Amino acid sequence: MQFLLPILYSAFFIFLVCKMRFFEVPAVSKTQLVLLFGLKLLAGTGVILLYTYYYTTADFYGYFSDSKILFSNVVHNTQLPYSSAWTGNFENVLFSSSRLMIMLNAFLQLFSFGNFYVHAVFFCFFSYTGLVALLKSFLHHFPGKSTRLVIALFFIPGVLFWGSAVLKESLVIALTGLFVYVSDFGLRKKYSIPQLLLLLVLWTFLFLVKIYVALALIPVMLVNISVSRTSANRLALKYVIIFIALGLFSFAVSTFSSDYNVLKLISDKQAKAISEAKGGVFLVSEKHFVSVDYNRQQQILALQPDSTYRINPRSAYLMWDLENMKDTMFVSDPADPAEVFRLSYSISPARSVLKIRKLQPELLDFIAYSPVAFYNTLVHPGFFEIRSWLHLIVLLENMWVLLLIVLAVLFLDKSILQEKAILLFCLVFAVLLFVLIGITTPAIGAMVRYKSIAELFLVAACLLAIDEQKLRKRIGFKASE
Repeated sequence: MQFLLPILYSAFFIFLVCKMRFFEVPAVSKTQLVLLFGLKLLAGTGVILLYTYYYTTADFYGYFSDSKILFSNVVHNTQLPYSSAWTGNFENVLFSSSRLMIMLNAFLQLFSFGNFYVHAVFFCFFSYTGLVALLKSFLHHFPGKSTRLVIALFFIPGVLFWGSAVLKESLVIALTGLFVYVSDFGLRKKYSIPQLLLLLVLWTFLFLVKIYVALALIPVMLVNISVSRTSANRLALKYVIIFIALGLFSFAVSTFSSDYNVLKLISDKQAKAISEAKGGVFLVSEKHFVSVDYNRQQQILALQPDSTYRINPRSAYLMWDLENMKDTMFVSDPADPAEVFRLSYSISPARSVLKIRKLQPELLDFIAYSPVAFYNTLVHPGFFEIRSWLHLIVLLENMWVLLLIVLAVLFLDKSILQEKAILLFCLVFAVLLFVLIGITTPAIGAMVRYKSIAELFLVAACLLAIDEQKLRKRIGFKASE
């Protein structure tokens, strides 16, 4: 039954691919579409095997185990305790993407009966649906580029791997793909009320799952909405105007409350990411939240008979007041040795960490560091950062993407400029994501995973921009020499 149920659901989704009109794609046969879904299932299986036999922990196992607890607590009225995936970070439930993932998995428990492999099949189908939506969106404007687009959307190793797992990336691909499809890259001139409601729901869920992806969509959508009402003339100027307008709007909002200062929010997220990349044990008392060095936890923490903890004298750690989590205190000796803490969550140190500069919440500081952030996201892990065969695969993928960028610049197909609104949509969206990820993600492993959605649009734009005839002539010329 463990494998029969996911096989039955896979067959059901293949049936939907064959029968639903949504999965009718120009220049791509139903057989090819089924094979592409099969490729997603194979990749999803690979993720499970990798994190079962090679790595010891994975986010999706935490989501799944807590979803079973949530399902039991809600349906059977039990009082089972949750793990750190639910209780950690003191996030509001409405803005906790981990809790959202747990709730979605709890809903899927209605269909899976506690079978994790069924969840994997569902998430493969979610991301597959988003990729098909993107494929149809691109083909609407580039009808003769089906082969390139299939390669860009379905065969990027990182996107295929992370986008086939029970992770946020699969949902991001699904939500972004459907959002682009319904809005036609923001170029749709008329919307029905159901379409507007659907776009609102998709963007809201995207905001809850990956806030920076939802925010990066705003400027490119606004520009293309402007293009749909006017023309694609002076497109660069329209981008400048939109970015200035959004900047002024953000500044105006921040004057009413510092809690909504975008630069401060990104700066705080960066500080938190730098701290968590180093690893740590995080505990909470009635008054304080503390972070203890992961590798020195046994020397610092004293386990009590009731499974709570006290901090040993002359121990160094970080502390926050629960009433003010923004101010960090560096403590070298506990003021109250009798204070009792309970474990909230723990994070093992990241294996590969970049040294990124801590940014101040100032616009010029962010602008100055943006090229570095983009470069870090684009090229890491580098040749001298290879720690495993998985890093080697990512390195080869990065080199392939860099090659595509070079070829797109040297052998630009000028005919694509007829659809420059879409080309710039892809490039600006990808660049924004690369910069935001490079600023807020010091752990290389996390960076590789987070940038998958950006790679979709970057690679698609590059493959569409390459003039194949120019490239063949150049290669032929070199060969004849």
